[in-house]
Amino acid sequence: MRAFYVEADWAPKKDYVLSKREQETHRSARGNSIWKNIRGSVIDRPEPVARDGEVLLKVGAAGICGTDAHLLQMDEDGYTKYNGHSKYPIITGHEFSGEVVSTGKNVKTLKIGDLVSVESMHWCGECDPCRTGMFNQCQMLEEPGLTYDGGFAEYVAVKAKYCYLLNDIMNLYGDKMSALELGSMIEPTGVAYNGLFVRAGGVRPGGHTVVFGGGPVGLAAVALMKTSGAGKLICFETTPERRALAKKMGADFVYDPIELSNKSVNPSEMLMDLTNGRGISLFAECSGATNATYPVMAGAMAIGGKIVQIGHSIGKTSIDLYPIQFNAGMMCGSNGQSGQGIYTDVIALMASGRIDMRKMVTSRVPLENIMDGMALAGNRVAGKVLVGTHYKKIEHVN
Repeated sequence: MRAFYVEADWAPKKDYVLSKREQETHRSARGNSIWKNIRGSVIDRPEPVARDGEVLLKVGAAGICGTDAHLLQMDEDGYTKYNGHSKYPIITGHEFSGEVVSTGKNVKTLKIGDLVSVESMHWCGECDPCRTGMFNQCQMLEEPGLTYDGGFAEYVAVKAKYCYLLNDIMNLYGDKMSALELGSMIEPTGVAYNGLFVRAGGVRPGGHTVVFGGGPVGLAAVALMKTSGAGKLICFETTPERRALAKKMGADFVYDPIELSNKSVNPSEMLMDLTNGRGISLFAECSGATNATYPVMAGAMAIGGKIVQIGHSIGKTSIDLYPIQFNAGMMCGSNGQSGQGIYTDVIALMASGRIDMRKMVTSRVPLENIMDGMALAGNRVAGKVLVGTHYKKIEHVN
């Protein structure tokens, strides 16, 4: 089968202390301290086989995450810029859907022909975090496309317990490709859902909401808050292309923070004026630019307001805690999208037509042209870039 295969050299930095698991399994907790000389290409690989408890999927569509593009980028010393969980060599891709073409032993919930979406946080179910329901904090976490072969391929084998049926989406749209494309976007939508509703608890309908960052997860947060009844829904994004996408996904107001700064506009004061002094009930930090966004949040938080950190920040962030304490505010972190009924709820929203995440798709790319897709996904301008063998040519969506 054809697959995007990524290789790297195991070369821990001198000052990096390897954990026991890293030493035993050669998987990194911090990829940018271990993996060097990253290289990837589309080549022929053996077709996987469904083992006990697994299904073999013919991949329908796979989304390119910023992570996928980031891990191919290297610093001046040749180390990957991706600082997360990873193991090589590997077929990358962790946002994907597919059609079941064979089943291993003891698979009871799926059958050949089913269309499914796949969680990307493959929890063990046995460690202490899993036993308390915190699957995204699993201590023995596996991730398709990062620690074992993922979805940038013609076929992928995954455990059935991580698969979710797309039948209801198929019934709404009536065609397989729509269901598969939407299925590939449940993962980034689930990341936003986990932060907004599971971790932060959402807001009462009518509460004003701000989303920082118009990348795929930020755009998903906009769509989810729109359908959940946000009063005024505001997005901050620096690129005009993504600002247009934010409006398309349902934002009421979209601002360029750089332009506001150039005009000497205080974003906190602007938000207070926009909400008639009430302030923002929920801030979704999806940009990672936390040194710029936290001062804005501190100056515009509603009484009892919430902050949820979804985007991965770079470096340390200085935070003034007094406004959060004074306003009886709450801060929480969020990572991943598994468990808690997240996939089931996102699928139900898609199947009801309340959210259509295809609105944020900006390109569709054949698997053989995946490096072009990586360049698009890494330009910080694109929405969601989809890859698949079903696509016969590169298609850009206006």
